[in-house]
Amino acid sequence: KSRGLAAYRTHPGLQQRVCSSYSVQLSFGLHCGWAIEGAIGSRFKIDASYLSPNVNVAQALGAATEQYSTWILLSDSMVGLCCNELAALCRVIDRVVVTGSKLPMALYTLDLDHSKLKTNLKSRVTHKVGNRFKMRQIRDRLKTEKWAEDYRVTDQLTADPQFAAMRSPYSQEFILRFSVGIRNYISGAWLVARDLFVTCHYSTETSLSDDTTLAGLCPEDGPVRALLEFMKQTDFCAPEAWPAYRHLSEGQL
Repeated sequence: KSRGLAAYRTHPGLQQRVCSSYSVQLSFGLHCGWAIEGAIGSRFKIDASYLSPNVNVAQALGAATEQYSTWILLSDSMVGLCCNELAALCRVIDRVVVTGSKLPMALYTLDLDHSKLKTNLKSRVTHKVGNRFKMRQIRDRLKTEKWAEDYRVTDQLTADPQFAAMRSPYSQEFILRFSVGIRNYISGAWLVARDLFVTCHYSTETSLSDDTTLAGLCPEDGPVRALLEFMKQTDFCAPEAWPAYRHLSEGQL
């Protein structure tokens, strides 16, 4: 939506060095847990740092967003802190062990297609606030409202037309097919999972190809592609000692 970020898409230098379809993108890995805060550096420069296996997990999730072609990944412990309504908006896409964790965890994502948003041609600021103290008061008031006990983030999200626009490509049929497919994948019924995943297209008008190769399947969804690619390594047959999760090594990230 930002006019400033949208300008980078047409920057001639970036188009020449990167690609013509360049756009600024952000990815997030969310996890919760304890951490030790400390100052690290020298007498010339000191930075605050957070040391913990949980920090490593969050970093690994952030790196794994590229593998799953998603903008955000959440651990099951993070989703467990959300209210039921917000957790219901998240989709479980895999069960893995990542760097920094010895126990398997379920991975979740929040399905949002930011390409459905239009760039703001007008500034959101209706009046300019020149007083920095006044601006801080406005920020503090907004922050206080969001920390209130009766504040429900799902009410704000579901009432936002832009949120609805970003959720629109993900039909209920797609969500149902994927949820059944992921359960079969975790249980080890990979052939059943494959047959379900290849039908997980955003649009119900998308016809399936007779080509049963991975290149012929090609659903649009990033997590579907990642799971199909992983299962293809063993010809869609789960290992005999399949533990219902996989390891995301640094090479994969």
